This record gives sequence, C-alpha cells and structure tokens, in this order.
Amino acid sequence: MSIVEPVVEMFTYSHTQFIGCIMNILPTATFCCTASYFYKKHHTMKGAVLGLALGTVFSTVVMLLWNYLITPLYMVDVTREQVAAMLTTVFLPFNLVKWGLNMAATLLLYKPVVTALRKANLVPPSTSQQKGRVSVGFLLFAVALLATFVLWALVLLKII
Repeated sequence: MSIVEPVVEMFTYSHTQFIGCIMNILPTATFCCTASYFYKKHHTMKGAVLGLALGTVFSTVVMLLWNYLITPLYMVDVTREQVAAMLTTVFLPFNLVKWGLNMAATLLLYKPVVTALRKANLVPPSTSQQKGRVSVGFLLFAVALLATFVLWALVLLKII
C-alpha cells in the first residue's frame, strides 16, 4: 500500500507527479517497515509503541534528507541553502507532527481493526501471549498522544 496509493495518486490528481510519488513512498515505507519489523521482534504493547516511535523518528530523518535533496528540484526559486535553513524550522516540525499523528492513529485503530479482521477470518489468530484487551492506561496514552500532535499542528498552522 505504501507504493500503490502514491502511484494511483500520481496518475489521477497529483500535481507533483513523480517527485511527489517518491516523496510519499519513501517515508511511508520507512514508517511501516520500521514499526512492523520492531513489533514482529517485540510482539507486545510496549513493542508496538516503541516500533511506532522508531518509525516516526526514522521517517522524519529520511524526509529531512530527501527534502534537502529534492525540494530545490521542484521549487526552482528556492536554493539548497534556503532548504537547509528550513530543515529545522519547517520540515522537522511538519514531519514530527505528521508521523506522530500516524503513530497515535495506529495505536487507537490497530486493535479494533485487527479484531474485526480476525472475526471475519481474514487475518490468522494472534500468536501473542498477551490478553486481548487494551488497557485504559494505553488508551489514555494514545488519546493524549493524538491530542498533543493535533495541538502542535494547530500551533504550527497559527490557528491557536
């Protein structure tokens, strides 16, 4: 899905064409592969949180590098030095908010979606030794994380 969606977008409604496609595939694949690899090795709630946090960090780092390399190619009036100056003030906050929201949404939606898929026999039963319930503390953590990143996005957009 990290590849299919950006390719479909590129051929339908995207104005950024190939560059936008690549800039969409790279961080999404980095986030998903990092998080799933770590979670597979540490199949616990703590492993899920740490895997998603690592995915957030790695995706942000990948996008800082690629924004530095690619942005001057499609924003022809912006020099590489200007992009370098924007890395910590524009690209870093944006990517932390974006991937933080992805992390929070995944933490909130993963269990209900997987449970529904298991009930429909579309996903095999869990091999984890964990109980099937999400704790109230974990749910509060995920909601607080989501609220934090939404508020941060609103601050960055100068809405609040």
